[in-house]
Amino acid sequence: MGRPYTGWDGDARGKRAGTEKFVQLICFLSGNKLWNNGTWTVRPMNNPNAKARPSVHGTGRAVDLSWRFQRERGRGGSYADAQRMMDFLVQHADLFRIEEIHDYYPGPFGRGWRCDRESWKVYDRQTIGSAPGGDWIHVEISPDFADDPGYYDNVVKQLFSGTASAPAPKPAPAPAKVEAPKPAPAPKPAEPAPVLRFDYPGKPVKARSKGAGVELVQAFLKIPVTGTADRSTVQAIKAYQSMSGLKADGIVGPVTWKSMFG
Repeated sequence: MGRPYTGWDGDARGKRAGTEKFVQLICFLSGNKLWNNGTWTVRPMNNPNAKARPSVHGTGRAVDLSWRFQRERGRGGSYADAQRMMDFLVQHADLFRIEEIHDYYPGPFGRGWRCDRESWKVYDRQTIGSAPGGDWIHVEISPDFADDPGYYDNVVKQLFSGTASAPAPKPAPAPAKVEAPKPAPAPKPAEPAPVLRFDYPGKPVKARSKGAGVELVQAFLKIPVTGTADRSTVQAIKAYQSMSGLKADGIVGPVTWKSMFG
């Protein structure tokens, strides 16, 4: 049920561009009712029962979003504003690749949502630090696009049809998964379906693809058309394969090619 939860998978060397873009967009969509209270920092978990386990903040994939009002900066909201944004994040968790949300405010010990159970759990013991009463929420995203700010720009364009001034969404009556719209198909190529390997730069390469076939795939996925395999291309292929029920290996073989171009 749901997606696997990653948790701490090693400390990053600094802030990650995809995470920072995600945070910027969520703060904007909340109307600055939520504000960035911190992303990347290498430290233990803030939980007396965690036995000094490392915090996911160290991976560069976590953010604390505060709803505390700051009079001097004119930003911040209320717990009701935070609830509305949490409803929105859960509703679109697959699209934003959200893996976990901590809500520190409710008693007795706060609550948490996770992608592997796709539901909230009200804790009956000290599970997350600073609960109850904490005036912020903690959000973790998956590694899929933590380094790809363009992905999150595209998510917002898909949700709001490219409108830059979309208001913060109203709370959904019940959380529901929303699938990313499938890209419009590119013109069907006449050539036989090739096998396109998109290997990460810096790793051993057996058959990294370049040229027209790569350009067709990139155009289909609506990502920058460079004709050369790169990290963002691999990630976009895997995301498409996952949404299409295919093996998410990042390789455009005959099955993926047929799914894309018919």
